[in-house]
Amino acid sequence: MIRKTLTLGILGATLALSVPAIAQKVGKHGGQTAVVAGHHDAELVIEPTRLVLYLANHGKPLSAKDNAVRATVLEGGKKMEVKLTVEKDHLVGALPQPLKKGAIVLLSGKTEDGHGVSARFTVK
Repeated sequence: MIRKTLTLGILGATLALSVPAIAQKVGKHGGQTAVVAGHHDAELVIEPTRLVLYLANHGKPLSAKDNAVRATVLEGGKKMEVKLTVEKDHLVGALPQPLKKGAIVLLSGKTEDGHGVSARFTVK
């Protein structure tokens, strides 16, 4: 009985820990996605020399020019602010060097319609 309970507990813990990995989707630009401000979608593409952020409202792209979003990178105990600027329909921020696996990118700010943006991404 104890062995069966222990086995079920381990199986349950394994499933619980794997759900976030299963639930994460790859966006249409190949980046990581997150839901922000309740119904807005953020897709962050992490390239070797830059961050590229696409924002959408119910799948419809938001104008990049009216969004006030900033990126903060946490890597190896260091914190770096990355300025995001408008480039066509998305925001772009230059990186001084490629981010290492495990680095964290935090997004914060407001969308064009005044909704708050808060998201966290981990470099894979």
